[in-house]
Amino acid sequence: MQPLVLLFLNPPPSEAPHEPPVTVVDAAEQEEHEEAKDQAWTVGAFVDTAYLINSNLPDNHLYRGTVTTPRTGEFTVNLGAAYLTHAPSKREPWRFELGLQFGGAADALVASEPVPGGDDGRLAGAEVWKHVALANAGGRINKTGTEIGAGLFASPIGIGGFWSLDNWNYSPSWESNAAPFYLAGARVVQDLPAGFGIQAWLVNGWQTIGDVNDAPSYLAGLTWNRDTASGSWSAAQFVYFGPDDTDLSAQAWRVHSDSQVTWEGPRAGIGAVWDYGQERVTSLPGEPLHLWTGGGLFVHGLVVDGRNVDLDIAARPDAWFDRNGRIYGVPQWLISGTATLNVTFFDRILVRTEYRFDHSTAERGFFYAGGATSDLSPGLANQQHTAFLSLAGRFEHAFGI
Repeated sequence: MQPLVLLFLNPPPSEAPHEPPVTVVDAAEQEEHEEAKDQAWTVGAFVDTAYLINSNLPDNHLYRGTVTTPRTGEFTVNLGAAYLTHAPSKREPWRFELGLQFGGAADALVASEPVPGGDDGRLAGAEVWKHVALANAGGRINKTGTEIGAGLFASPIGIGGFWSLDNWNYSPSWESNAAPFYLAGARVVQDLPAGFGIQAWLVNGWQTIGDVNDAPSYLAGLTWNRDTASGSWSAAQFVYFGPDDTDLSAQAWRVHSDSQVTWEGPRAGIGAVWDYGQERVTSLPGEPLHLWTGGGLFVHGLVVDGRNVDLDIAARPDAWFDRNGRIYGVPQWLISGTATLNVTFFDRILVRTEYRFDHSTAERGFFYAGGATSDLSPGLANQQHTAFLSLAGRFEHAFGI
């Protein structure tokens, strides 16, 4: 999923006390000099601590349906991570990404990882993969604009990524949680004229590093980016398709469409996303066709842009229809409204407060409440109010070798 980078920027370099002498060089020497200054490497780390107050006060302290903010009613290290990346440049046309993470959100993210051989499986499953956030490598052919890579990637589906620090809101939309946050496999990205691009992916499955069957799944995408005087536009259309159950026949394939558009200006931004998916479950009597759809509208605005303090506000209405319960377990509409206040100090410390209201139309309720802490418990709630308080710190530095 495309991350929307919000607030963290490298501070400007200090002013040099003396200007160096001007040297005249030819074009070739100037180009070589500029390439030598490429800062394609980025090293960074962050820690995200949080306290969530849920109006239903569930005894198990779990926020049902979300993986990026799974713990409520307690102080928690929601997520910590460290990463090293290299973006392709003209001088160094290769890609490298390695990210490690820990915390409650990291555990929740990979909870559904398959274990080949069931309980007898070794060297696979959530315990192996939960600390790996990114792990991929590849190269770019600058002459043709073609990039090839393989490994574990952040998914391009949807608006907002797993690392909440990069999102306008702290908690994720229902669409974000319903789509993959990561994909494991190989991809080819091809630049086209006029800001367009196409992508082709071959992956193990729907948010699984391990493969649930003996066949891969696929992702195809068309992207567009354009910078204007008023801001930057981006749009994308992705289609995921392939077998994500034991039945490998085409009639049982999962198909998921993701449409998104964003505009980011100097002081404000707006984005919209809508998804639709379906899957015929041939293992059930009558082979029913399960379908789901939903999306959201994202807005944010920079209110204060100070030397050492920034203040940004964001809001998001979103909804999700799970007709057969294939994604969230029960047939329902999930409807939410979210408002977020982000305050950044010295481009490194982020304090976030957020209010979120969730409503479910599930007949027997959906959200954990009090002693109702299992998916089939009587007394599940149809709505909840949640207040979020997060204190996060981040370091990021770009450099060249």
